[in-house]
Amino acid sequence: MIAWQYAYLFVVVRGGDHLVASIDGVVLDLTRDQRTPWDVLNQLGAEGWELVTAVPTAPMTIVRDPSTTQEVPESFWVFYLKKPRLPAIPYSAT
Repeated sequence: MIAWQYAYLFVVVRGGDHLVASIDGVVLDLTRDQRTPWDVLNQLGAEGWELVTAVPTAPMTIVRDPSTTQEVPESFWVFYLKKPRLPAIPYSAT
């Protein structure tokens, strides 16, 4: 049987922008680190992670964008990933 390890991304979608707000519960500073889910998924995919599903956490709402004062749709998503857990290799001094 394959043992899995899991990770998740919390993604903010506002208007046409998609930003990763946290990775495995570690909150990112969005003033300095503005990565799209596609950038992060490509990086994690290269490390062996596989996207399992992406689900919205609440219905989409309409909010006022503070930078443009226009109304834009906003939603929040969780992306779940998994990869096989590698078995521990016993240490041998021989």
